[in-house]
Amino acid sequence: MLRALVAVLVIANLLALGWSMGWLDNAGFGSEREPDRLHRQVNPKAIELIAPGAASAALPATPSAADAPRTAAPTPAALPAPVPSAPAVTAALAAVSAEAPRLCLEAGPFAPAEVTAAERGLRELQAPGLAWTQVKSERGGAFIVYQGKFADEAALARRRDELRRAQIPFDEMRSSPDLQPGLSFGRYDNRAAADTALEELRQRGAKATRVVTITPPVTVTLLRVERADGALAARLTQLSLPPAGASFRPCVNPP
Repeated sequence: MLRALVAVLVIANLLALGWSMGWLDNAGFGSEREPDRLHRQVNPKAIELIAPGAASAALPATPSAADAPRTAAPTPAALPAPVPSAPAVTAALAAVSAEAPRLCLEAGPFAPAEVTAAERGLRELQAPGLAWTQVKSERGGAFIVYQGKFADEAALARRRDELRRAQIPFDEMRSSPDLQPGLSFGRYDNRAAADTALEELRQRGAKATRVVTITPPVTVTLLRVERADGALAARLTQLSLPPAGASFRPCVNPP
């Protein structure tokens, strides 16, 4: 065993010596010594040595990222317009509707027995955003500012003399048995005007004066839509409300 190891070492040393001395070149193993590398050069005369500066100048210019051709970005006009979403369209329509002028419209007047039917006609319209209010007023009444009834003609004569001295105009009641003998200081179509005249007379010294109803007023109702947009106003003005076919028109005294 020892003899075999010694033999292997001897053979390895002989091979290393032969490699270093070039004995193995003829056996087909290439040598990396300088003379052998020069002999293996292909067309060595074509190689030309130049200075480092000239070598840098001879390199082809490589285009940089800054010099690379750029594709022009599409202009905003070339881009397709975004399709608005449904909420955006709704919001835009709401903004336009909010800026549009609103109209005050009213229908009537309706007698107390007619209001229910007229409101039913409005509900049947089923218009979005439709809301209305009832505006009540009194119409058709007749009122007088009155003084009397006096006990007799002598009492009436004394009161006439007092009023003439105070320069307060009056008329004697001649066509109403229930109010004569008595004096009238004016006839009015509504209670508010009669109350105002009564207060003025009392300030001038006409005592024991009051307002008397000659014809009771009738309470009527207007159906008022205070803020109607263009579409709703068009539908309301074409509507005929029962029972008499009343239609909407601009408010006479808008709020």
